[in-house]
Amino acid sequence: MVVPDARGGLRRFHVRAKQLAMGAGVAAVLVVLALMMPVIYVWGHGKSVALNQAQKDREVLAERSRATEETIRELRQQIDRFERRTQALATLAGLDLPDLGGQAQGLAAGTEDLGDTARASLTRTESEELLDRSALLGRRLDTVEQVIGEQSDKLARVPSILPVHGLLGSGFAWRRHPFTGRRQFHRGLDISAPEGTPIVAPADGIVVKTERNGGYGKVLYISHGNGIVTRFGHLLEYKTHPGQKVRRGEVIALVGSTGRSTGPHLHYEVLVGGQQVNPQNYLLDGLF
Repeated sequence: MVVPDARGGLRRFHVRAKQLAMGAGVAAVLVVLALMMPVIYVWGHGKSVALNQAQKDREVLAERSRATEETIRELRQQIDRFERRTQALATLAGLDLPDLGGQAQGLAAGTEDLGDTARASLTRTESEELLDRSALLGRRLDTVEQVIGEQSDKLARVPSILPVHGLLGSGFAWRRHPFTGRRQFHRGLDISAPEGTPIVAPADGIVVKTERNGGYGKVLYISHGNGIVTRFGHLLEYKTHPGQKVRRGEVIALVGSTGRSTGPHLHYEVLVGGQQVNPQNYLLDGLF
Protein backbone atom coordinates (compact mmCIF):
# COMPACT_ATOMS: atom_id res chain seq x y z
CA MET A 1 0.00 0.00 0.00
CA VAL A 2 1.21 3.53 -0.89
CA VAL A 3 -0.06 6.64 0.96
CA PRO A 4 1.08 9.79 -1.03
CA ASP A 5 0.16 12.32 1.78
CA ALA A 6 -2.35 12.92 4.61
CA ARG A 7 -5.14 13.94 2.23
CA GLY A 8 -4.33 11.57 -0.59
CA GLY A 9 -6.07 8.36 -1.27
CA LEU A 10 -4.61 5.05 -0.45
CA ARG A 11 -3.15 3.14 -3.36
CA ARG A 12 -2.81 -0.59 -3.45
CA PHE A 13 -0.49 -2.64 -5.57
CA HIS A 14 -0.45 -6.41 -5.70
CA VAL A 15 2.98 -8.03 -6.29
CA ARG A 16 3.22 -11.70 -6.85
CA ALA A 17 6.04 -13.73 -5.33
CA LYS A 18 7.51 -14.43 -8.78
CA GLN A 19 7.68 -10.75 -9.60
CA LEU A 20 9.22 -9.99 -6.25
CA ALA A 21 11.87 -12.62 -6.83
CA MET A 22 12.66 -11.23 -10.29
CA GLY A 23 12.97 -7.74 -8.91
CA ALA A 24 15.27 -8.92 -6.18
CA GLY A 25 17.37 -10.74 -8.77
CA VAL A 26 17.66 -7.66 -10.97
CA ALA A 27 18.59 -5.58 -7.96
CA ALA A 28 21.22 -8.11 -6.99
CA VAL A 29 22.69 -8.06 -10.51
CA LEU A 30 22.81 -4.26 -10.47
CA VAL A 31 24.52 -4.28 -7.11
CA VAL A 32 27.09 -6.84 -8.32
CA LEU A 33 27.75 -4.81 -11.50
CA ALA A 34 28.13 -1.66 -9.48
CA LEU A 35 30.65 -3.40 -7.24
CA MET A 36 32.52 -4.85 -10.25
CA MET A 37 32.74 -1.62 -12.26
CA PRO A 38 36.03 -0.48 -10.67
CA VAL A 39 37.52 -3.92 -11.24
CA ILE A 40 36.35 -3.95 -14.88
CA TYR A 41 37.71 -0.46 -15.41
CA VAL A 42 41.11 -1.34 -13.96
CA TRP A 43 41.24 -4.58 -16.02
CA GLY A 44 40.21 -2.82 -19.24
CA HIS A 45 42.69 0.00 -18.67
CA GLY A 46 45.46 -2.54 -18.15
CA LYS A 47 44.52 -4.34 -21.35
CA SER A 48 44.49 -1.03 -23.26
CA VAL A 49 47.95 -0.11 -21.97
CA ALA A 50 49.26 -3.58 -22.83
CA LEU A 51 47.77 -3.33 -26.33
CA ASN A 52 49.32 0.10 -26.91
CA GLN A 53 52.69 -1.16 -25.69
CA ALA A 54 52.43 -4.21 -27.93
CA GLN A 55 51.70 -1.94 -30.90
CA LYS A 56 54.72 0.23 -30.07
CA ASP A 57 56.91 -2.87 -29.70
CA ARG A 58 55.73 -4.12 -33.08
CA GLU A 59 56.56 -0.80 -34.72
CA VAL A 60 60.04 -0.86 -33.14
CA LEU A 61 60.60 -4.42 -34.37
CA ALA A 62 59.38 -3.49 -37.85
CA GLU A 63 61.82 -0.56 -37.95
CA ARG A 64 64.67 -2.80 -36.78
CA SER A 65 63.71 -5.33 -39.44
CA ARG A 66 63.86 -2.66 -42.15
CA ALA A 67 67.24 -1.49 -40.84
CA THR A 68 68.52 -5.09 -40.89
CA GLU A 69 67.32 -5.56 -44.47
CA GLU A 70 69.08 -2.34 -45.52
CA THR A 71 72.28 -3.46 -43.79
CA ILE A 72 72.14 -6.81 -45.58
CA ARG A 73 71.61 -5.02 -48.90
CA GLU A 74 74.69 -2.85 -48.28
CA LEU A 75 76.74 -5.89 -47.27
CA ARG A 76 75.77 -7.65 -50.49
CA GLN A 77 76.86 -4.61 -52.52
CA GLN A 78 80.20 -4.55 -50.72
CA ILE A 79 80.71 -8.27 -51.32
CA ASP A 80 79.92 -7.71 -55.02
CA ARG A 81 82.56 -4.96 -55.18
CA PHE A 82 85.16 -7.14 -53.43
CA GLU A 83 84.36 -9.98 -55.81
CA ARG A 84 84.94 -7.72 -58.84
CA ARG A 85 88.28 -6.64 -57.37
CA THR A 86 89.27 -10.23 -56.67
CA GLN A 87 88.27 -11.21 -60.21
CA ALA A 88 90.42 -8.40 -61.66
CA LEU A 89 93.41 -9.45 -59.56
CA ALA A 90 92.85 -13.08 -60.51
CA THR A 91 92.88 -12.12 -64.21
CA LEU A 92 96.21 -10.36 -63.76
CA ALA A 93 97.54 -13.40 -61.91
CA GLY A 94 96.44 -15.69 -64.75
CA LEU A 95 93.72 -17.42 -62.73
CA ASP A 96 90.39 -18.34 -64.30
CA LEU A 97 87.85 -18.09 -61.47
CA PRO A 98 84.14 -18.76 -62.15
CA ASP A 99 81.63 -16.11 -61.18
CA LEU A 100 80.21 -16.53 -57.69
CA GLY A 101 76.85 -15.35 -59.00
CA GLY A 102 74.34 -13.13 -57.24
CA GLN A 103 73.89 -9.40 -57.34
CA ALA A 104 73.09 -6.75 -54.77
CA GLN A 105 69.35 -7.31 -54.87
CA GLY A 106 68.39 -7.76 -51.24
CA LEU A 107 64.89 -9.12 -50.72
CA ALA A 108 63.02 -9.74 -53.93
CA ALA A 109 60.47 -7.26 -55.17
CA GLY A 110 56.92 -8.05 -54.10
CA THR A 111 57.84 -9.24 -50.62
CA GLU A 112 56.84 -5.98 -48.93
CA ASP A 113 53.35 -7.29 -48.15
CA LEU A 114 54.56 -10.49 -46.52
CA GLY A 115 54.01 -11.02 -42.82
CA ASP A 116 56.70 -10.45 -40.25
CA THR A 117 57.46 -14.17 -39.91
CA ALA A 118 57.85 -14.67 -43.67
CA ARG A 119 60.08 -11.60 -44.04
CA ALA A 120 62.19 -12.71 -41.08
CA SER A 121 62.66 -16.10 -42.75
CA LEU A 122 63.74 -14.45 -46.02
CA THR A 123 66.14 -12.17 -44.15
CA ARG A 124 67.68 -15.17 -42.38
CA THR A 125 68.12 -16.97 -45.72
CA GLU A 126 69.72 -13.86 -47.21
CA SER A 127 72.15 -13.64 -44.28
CA GLU A 128 73.14 -17.29 -44.68
CA GLU A 129 73.80 -16.77 -48.41
CA LEU A 130 76.00 -13.76 -47.67
CA LEU A 131 77.98 -15.74 -45.09
CA ASP A 132 78.55 -18.53 -47.62
CA ARG A 133 79.64 -16.07 -50.33
CA SER A 134 81.96 -14.17 -47.99
CA ALA A 135 83.59 -17.42 -46.85
CA LEU A 136 84.16 -18.52 -50.46
CA LEU A 137 85.43 -15.05 -51.38
CA GLY A 138 87.87 -15.18 -48.47
CA ARG A 139 89.30 -18.47 -49.74
CA ARG A 140 89.62 -17.01 -53.25
CA LEU A 141 91.47 -13.98 -51.92
CA ASP A 142 93.91 -16.27 -50.14
CA THR A 143 94.56 -18.10 -53.42
CA VAL A 144 94.96 -14.89 -55.42
CA GLU A 145 97.32 -13.38 -52.82
CA GLN A 146 99.47 -16.51 -52.90
CA VAL A 147 99.74 -16.45 -56.71
CA ILE A 148 100.36 -12.69 -56.77
CA GLY A 149 103.13 -13.12 -54.24
CA GLU A 150 104.73 -15.72 -56.49
CA GLN A 151 104.31 -13.53 -59.59
CA SER A 152 104.95 -10.06 -58.16
CA ASP A 153 107.72 -9.26 -60.64
CA LYS A 154 105.58 -10.35 -63.58
CA LEU A 155 102.58 -8.37 -62.36
CA ALA A 156 104.72 -5.26 -61.88
CA ARG A 157 105.24 -5.37 -65.66
CA VAL A 158 101.52 -5.42 -66.50
CA PRO A 159 100.28 -1.94 -67.62
CA SER A 160 97.48 -1.69 -65.07
CA ILE A 161 97.19 2.06 -64.39
CA LEU A 162 96.29 5.04 -66.57
CA PRO A 163 99.44 6.85 -67.69
CA VAL A 164 97.80 10.25 -67.23
CA HIS A 165 94.73 11.58 -65.43
CA GLY A 166 92.37 13.41 -67.72
CA LEU A 167 89.18 13.19 -69.74
CA LEU A 168 88.75 9.90 -71.56
CA GLY A 169 87.96 10.46 -75.22
CA SER A 170 87.96 7.94 -78.05
CA GLY A 171 88.37 4.37 -76.89
CA PHE A 172 89.33 1.09 -78.52
CA ALA A 173 86.38 1.10 -80.93
CA TRP A 174 85.01 2.31 -84.27
CA ARG A 175 84.74 6.11 -84.68
CA ARG A 176 84.60 8.94 -87.20
CA HIS A 177 88.14 10.09 -87.97
CA PRO A 178 88.44 13.72 -86.78
CA PHE A 179 90.23 14.79 -89.98
CA THR A 180 88.90 12.56 -92.79
CA GLY A 181 85.40 12.00 -91.38
CA ARG A 182 85.63 8.38 -92.45
CA ARG A 183 84.63 5.48 -90.24
CA GLN A 184 87.82 4.01 -88.79
CA PHE A 185 88.76 1.68 -85.97
CA HIS A 186 90.64 3.50 -83.21
CA ARG A 187 93.27 1.14 -81.79
CA GLY A 188 94.11 2.96 -78.60
CA LEU A 189 92.82 5.19 -75.83
CA ASP A 190 92.76 9.01 -76.08
CA ILE A 191 93.08 10.93 -72.80
CA SER A 192 92.69 14.71 -72.94
CA ALA A 193 94.77 16.74 -70.47
CA PRO A 194 96.38 20.19 -70.38
CA GLU A 195 99.61 20.53 -72.33
CA GLY A 196 102.60 19.71 -70.15
CA THR A 197 100.71 17.28 -67.88
CA PRO A 198 103.11 14.52 -66.68
CA ILE A 199 102.70 11.07 -68.21
CA VAL A 200 103.77 8.12 -66.04
CA ALA A 201 104.79 4.58 -66.87
CA PRO A 202 101.79 2.23 -66.48
CA ALA A 203 104.12 -0.59 -65.39
CA ASP A 204 107.78 -1.49 -64.92
CA GLY A 205 109.77 -1.74 -68.14
CA ILE A 206 112.50 -0.35 -70.38
CA VAL A 207 112.18 2.60 -72.76
CA VAL A 208 113.11 1.00 -76.07
CA LYS A 209 112.54 3.84 -78.54
CA THR A 210 111.60 7.50 -78.97
CA GLU A 211 110.83 8.91 -82.40
CA ARG A 212 108.75 11.29 -84.45
CA ASN A 213 106.19 9.22 -86.34
CA GLY A 214 103.94 11.15 -88.75
CA GLY A 215 100.44 11.54 -87.36
CA TYR A 216 101.52 10.27 -83.95
CA GLY A 217 103.95 13.15 -83.54
CA LYS A 218 106.53 12.49 -80.85
CA VAL A 219 106.20 8.86 -79.75
CA LEU A 220 107.72 6.82 -76.91
CA TYR A 221 107.78 3.02 -76.57
CA ILE A 222 108.20 0.96 -73.37
CA SER A 223 108.83 -2.80 -73.37
CA HIS A 224 107.40 -4.59 -70.35
CA GLY A 225 108.50 -8.12 -71.25
CA ASN A 226 106.35 -11.12 -72.14
CA GLY A 227 105.63 -9.50 -75.51
CA ILE A 228 103.87 -6.46 -73.98
CA VAL A 229 104.75 -2.98 -75.31
CA THR A 230 103.06 0.34 -74.57
CA ARG A 231 103.10 3.27 -77.01
CA PHE A 232 102.54 6.95 -76.18
CA GLY A 233 101.80 9.50 -78.92
CA HIS A 234 101.41 13.29 -79.46
CA LEU A 235 104.02 14.00 -76.78
CA LEU A 236 105.30 17.47 -75.99
CA GLU A 237 108.60 16.39 -74.43
CA TYR A 238 110.44 13.21 -73.41
CA LYS A 239 111.50 12.82 -69.76
CA THR A 240 113.31 9.52 -70.34
CA HIS A 241 115.63 8.09 -73.00
CA PRO A 242 116.01 4.75 -74.79
CA GLY A 243 117.60 2.07 -72.62
CA GLN A 244 116.35 3.63 -69.39
CA LYS A 245 114.58 1.38 -66.90
CA VAL A 246 111.37 2.83 -65.50
CA ARG A 247 109.09 1.88 -62.64
CA ARG A 248 105.29 2.05 -62.55
CA GLY A 249 104.26 5.63 -61.75
CA GLU A 250 107.57 7.21 -62.87
CA VAL A 251 107.23 10.27 -65.18
CA ILE A 252 108.29 9.38 -68.75
CA ALA A 253 107.01 12.31 -70.88
CA LEU A 254 104.65 15.30 -71.05
CA VAL A 255 101.25 15.62 -72.75
CA GLY A 256 101.40 17.53 -76.02
CA SER A 257 99.66 18.01 -79.34
CA THR A 258 102.35 17.01 -81.85
CA GLY A 259 101.44 15.23 -85.08
CA ARG A 260 97.86 15.20 -86.33
CA SER A 261 95.99 16.23 -83.20
CA THR A 262 92.87 18.25 -82.46
CA GLY A 263 94.27 19.41 -79.12
CA PRO A 264 96.51 18.38 -76.21
CA HIS A 265 95.96 14.74 -75.37
CA LEU A 266 97.74 11.41 -75.01
CA HIS A 267 97.20 8.60 -77.49
CA TYR A 268 97.91 5.44 -75.49
CA GLU A 269 98.24 1.93 -76.92
CA VAL A 270 98.98 -1.52 -75.52
CA LEU A 271 100.50 -4.02 -77.94
CA VAL A 272 100.76 -7.76 -77.22
CA GLY A 273 102.87 -9.68 -79.69
CA GLY A 274 102.86 -6.63 -81.97
CA GLN A 275 99.04 -6.37 -82.08
CA GLN A 276 97.07 -3.55 -80.46
CA VAL A 277 94.67 -4.68 -77.74
CA ASN A 278 92.17 -2.75 -75.61
CA PRO A 279 94.17 -0.91 -72.89
CA GLN A 280 91.11 -0.84 -70.63
CA ASN A 281 91.27 -4.62 -70.27
CA TYR A 282 94.36 -4.11 -68.11
CA LEU A 283 93.29 -1.10 -66.07
CA LEU A 284 92.57 -1.39 -62.35
CA ASP A 285 91.97 2.36 -61.81
CA GLY A 286 88.19 1.99 -61.78
CA LEU A 287 88.23 -0.96 -59.37
CA PHE A 288 90.44 0.36 -56.55
